[in-house]
This record gives sequence, C-alpha cells and structure tokens, in this order.
Amino acid sequence: MTGKNKKRLLCCMIAVLIILILFSFFLIFKKTRSQPETESVAETELETVQENAIPETLDSLDFTESEKSTEPAPEYPAVMLELPEINRQDSLMIVEAELTNYTGSLQVETLREDYSGSGYLSAFQDGDSIRAAFMIPASQHYDITISVCADSPATNALLLNQQKIGEFTITEQEHFVRVTFPGIYLPAGQADLSIQAIDGNISLDYFEISNHTELYALSYQKQDALSDPQASENTQKLMHYLQQNYGKKIISGQYVTSEQNTELDFIYHLTGKYPAIRFCDLYANQSISACEKWASDGGIVGMIWQWNVEDSDFSLADAMPSGSIDEDGTSVHYQIDAAMLTEAEISRNLENNAISESCAMILRDIDKAANALKLLAEKEIPVLWRPLHEAGGGWFWWGADGAQAYRWLWDVLYRRLTEYHGLHNLIWIWNGQNENYLVNENQYDIASIDIYLDPEQDFGSRYEQFLALYRMTKGRKILALSECSAVPNINFMFRDHAIWSFSGLWYGDYLPTENDTGSQEFINFYCSEKTITRSDTQKIFE
Repeated sequence: MTGKNKKRLLCCMIAVLIILILFSFFLIFKKTRSQPETESVAETELETVQENAIPETLDSLDFTESEKSTEPAPEYPAVMLELPEINRQDSLMIVEAELTNYTGSLQVETLREDYSGSGYLSAFQDGDSIRAAFMIPASQHYDITISVCADSPATNALLLNQQKIGEFTITEQEHFVRVTFPGIYLPAGQADLSIQAIDGNISLDYFEISNHTELYALSYQKQDALSDPQASENTQKLMHYLQQNYGKKIISGQYVTSEQNTELDFIYHLTGKYPAIRFCDLYANQSISACEKWASDGGIVGMIWQWNVEDSDFSLADAMPSGSIDEDGTSVHYQIDAAMLTEAEISRNLENNAISESCAMILRDIDKAANALKLLAEKEIPVLWRPLHEAGGGWFWWGADGAQAYRWLWDVLYRRLTEYHGLHNLIWIWNGQNENYLVNENQYDIASIDIYLDPEQDFGSRYEQFLALYRMTKGRKILALSECSAVPNINFMFRDHAIWSFSGLWYGDYLPTENDTGSQEFINFYCSEKTITRSDTQKIFE
C-alpha cells in the first residue's frame, strides 16, 4: 500500500469515528431529554400503586385525566327484575308460648289476669331458649306479633329462622301488650320464631302471624306541584321526572368528597354507569362549579348543608325571638318575623335587643348560602336541597333544642331563601328522621330518611322505614333514601312494595372495592333495568 493510500484509509477511519461519536452524542442527548418525563411517570404510578394497595377510603382511588378518557368502562347486560310469585291469602296463626319448645329458667305462670290459653312463660333471661314453629300457607307478606309484659323496662329481639328481624322495648308493668313487626315476607313452608334476650326479662303470652295488607295498598301517585308556587321551569321539569318514575324505578345517587368526583369515576369504572345524582355539601371545595359541570353532563344536582357555627355555646333556642303559643298549642306567633328582615333591619333590631346575636348570625349565614345557591339559579340548574338533616337525632345543633326550635328555623330558612332571596330552583327535602320534627307540608316536597346498618347486616329494601315514613307523611309525599350505608336490594324493594324515589350512598368505606364481595351487588344495582343512571337523565330539561 502506497503512502497516499494509507493516508486516504486513515482519513476514512477518522471520518467514520467522528460519525460514530456524533451519533452517540445524539442518542445520549435524546435519552437525556426524555428521561425526566419517564422518571416522573414512574414515580407517580408507584405512588398510586402504594396508595391503592389497601384502600381504606376512596381518596386513594382517584383516576388521572388520561385514565378517565382512555380506559374503557366495563359493559354489563341489563339485570332483569326477579320477583317471587305472591299468593295473597287471609291468614291468622297463633302459637301459645306455653305450648312451644322452651328450655332454661322459663316456667309457665297464671298470675297475670289478661293472658290467653292456659298460661304464659315468665322469667325470660339470657341463655333461655324458646322456639315457635309455624307452617306458612302462602308466599306473601305477614304481620308478626308477640304478646308480652314486663315488670320493668326490658329490651329483647325477635328472631325469624334464627335471624334477627328487630328489637322491641316494653315499659308496661301490669298488662300484656301486642308488639307487631309488619310487612315481613315469608315464603310458603315452615318458619320458626324465637326470642333473643338482650336486657331485662319479660313474660311472653303468644306468637301470632297474620296476613299483611298495608304495603299492597300504598299509592305512588303524587302531584307534580312543588311547595314553591314560583318554582322555575327546570325545577318543575325535574319534579315531574321524579314523579313520573316514582314507584317504577329508583334513581341512583352518590355523595362525593370533592370536585374531583373520585367516587363517581370509581363507580363508572366498576359498573360502566355514572350515578344520576351527584350529592355534595354546599361549601365543599369548588362545589358550585362542579355542580354546574355535572348538570351540563346531564346529571342531577343534590346538596346538603353541613351548617357549622363557630360558637361552641350556641343555642338555637336562644336565637328564637319571643313569641306566644295558641291556646290549642298548634302554632306559635313570634314578635319578629326574622325570615324577612333586611340587613338594615337586622342591625336595628340588634341594637334594640329585639333579636339576639345568635338570630342575626343565623340570618347572615342563610344569606351567604343564598348567594352560593344563586349561582346555580342563574344557570337554571335545579337542586335537590336537603338542609337541616337528621334533626330528630339531636346530634346537630339545629335539632338539639327540640322540635319547636327546629320548626322555627325551617320556616325561617324556607321563606328567607324562597321569598326574601327569590330562589326558585330548590326542591326541598325534609329529613328530620322523627315525626315530632315534621314541618309544614307546604314547605317541603320530598320526605327522606338516612339509614346506616352494620356491614354484616343485609340492607334489603328497608320497607319498615318506608312504611313508617309513608304513615308519617300520610302518603302525600315522595319518599327517598337520602343517605345509606349500602345500596338497597332492587328485587326486595319491588317485592316489598317499598320503592324509594332515589338513594344516596355515602362515601369512603361505604363503597365497595373492585374485589369486595359486595361489588357484584353494586354492579347489579347500577345495571338493573329498574335503576336510573346519568345516561337516562340527559333529556330531562329539553
């Protein structure tokens, strides 16, 4: 090889080496630019996996925007209603307690005067056993009654086939009283009744099973008219929709913790369906804008107001103006109509000691709430509005001072929002949980109840509470399950003729995980032919 050729070869080798070096730099540069994004995604995914490993609440089950838009939701076939064949018959069956199978310290006595049969069982204590066997002639709903007496207050439980159907408390000291558990579905065949001792002994006269009729006679036909005669057009349309479906289907609802709608997305990814109603608190993070978005997507807006007061010594009774009660005790007349006071009048009445600081605080809090609700009214968005909830329990300040104070506050809240502030987009839901707290029927549209059960207890249809609420409202109001610890059983609801207008499942651990044994029941609820979801409510306001 000549010197010239060697020189050419060396130049070529140098050129190739330079090209290889430049290409290597290019690869390193490209990797360096993309590496931070890859590491960031990996860290996020790892954090999500760690958070979701043992999800105690739904805060750890959030979905990213990309997952919401790209991950397909499951598709399930419609779940058809399955109902037993009901064969209604007149029936009355009685088993005397002294003729049952019993063990322990129980003994037959005849000391009391108003027993039936040849005597009654007395001195019922923990550890005693009693079983009354019945042959049920037809599959239908029955009333189960026991005749009992106690020398001192006593609480015990009635069992059906070893499953508790309810507790009862006796305060009578002399005579036997009848305690009835109405509307219990029993299939034809044998059924055993027994007593579980809890607190205190009783005397037991007899067990009775008779055919039930009240659930079969319930009417779901209600007037569309709202309590607010000036209700907006869309509010009237929503009420009409509720009425049209009442007794035919149940509207699904879910409470959320924030505007992120974590719970709603979780339900969608589990069942393929979004709830129809998004329930939130009035002052939750960005709740108004989130409600607007939900409504624009075809959903129904539901709201509660977790009304907090800063003064730990606050008393609703102290906030009430002076007043007088009618001779018949049916109504109270207050010296000041607080509901209609302007801000200037509030200040002037404060100076004159005609109202208290507590009263002024209540009015100003209502005004703040009105300003938030007006944002939805301006967008013509109706609201299922449930303020002053669970008053009968006494754990919230608005119920702690008794029924009269509660009813005064409800009247002030109702009239100040509708008449003073002109809010006509509200469907008012009364949720006092107690007949003593029932408000003027012209100031609410729907009666509801909140039910929380132990996780191991079957939620069923909750027909007992449905029937009690129906009686309380004289059958004139739509009834709803405004808060619950589990979704109701659709088949049992229709079997028991206790068809709630809507249900509102609370958040957190009340929602099942994807591998939870309750997840299939949850899927069945959302995919039932009798459940209304958001895809069904798209055209309410057209």
